[in-house]
Amino acid sequence: MKDRLLLLKEFIDKNGKISLKELAGAFPEVSSMTLRRDLARLEENNDVIRIPGGAVSVDSFLREKEAQFSKRINYMTEEKVEIAEKASKLVEPNSCVFIDGGSTTTYFARALPDDNYYVLTNAVTIAETILTKEKPTVTLLGGDLKKHTFLTVGKTCVDFIDGINIQTAVMTSTGFVKDTGAFTCGSQSEAEIKQKVIEKADLVIMLLDSSKINKKTPYTFATTLDVDYIVVDKEFPADLRESMTSMGMKVF
Repeated sequence: MKDRLLLLKEFIDKNGKISLKELAGAFPEVSSMTLRRDLARLEENNDVIRIPGGAVSVDSFLREKEAQFSKRINYMTEEKVEIAEKASKLVEPNSCVFIDGGSTTTYFARALPDDNYYVLTNAVTIAETILTKEKPTVTLLGGDLKKHTFLTVGKTCVDFIDGINIQTAVMTSTGFVKDTGAFTCGSQSEAEIKQKVIEKADLVIMLLDSSKINKKTPYTFATTLDVDYIVVDKEFPADLRESMTSMGMKVF
């Protein structure tokens, strides 16, 4: 007879997402407390991801995240490619570059020449993209890995950044508030990492596609005063670009 853990895993894989109530119905001979312990063991083995009241199959979760990322990265593709190509020309070879996590920065990572860069990132997707090249060296920052974004965050990540030197930080934001010049994101833990990177970097490049303008998300991690270069797309409002330039900002 198959091991109970294997049966549980197969049942969750088949259903994708399951509640404890549904598990109890499928395994009536197993107590609720034992099912909870079994889910904890399956999560330790990276077979499932526990959620409030149940669990999700890792395979199902990864397929969903891949689909969500594919949707984001395929939105405003032309604009993101334009921004990435312009930004890649602003980074010096043989330099230490931090690349923020995001769909636009993924295009930047693809556009970055295959040269002797030392790339730092807290984004698994960025690290995977750079590793397809021959010459760059990649360091994935340690920390707590967020399940929904595959970004490392937390004190370990902040301490790691504190101990390194960053020549150029290539950043992105979820939103940009035109009236205040605030760059925002939707996660406090991610905002903390972005702030620390910007604090440590000699040069900060912000990649900003026009869809982000006046899109408000809860956490401000920087303003235009913290950024050296802003790289935009051809759809970026001319009046906003002129206003930024008149204040001494370098807009590309």
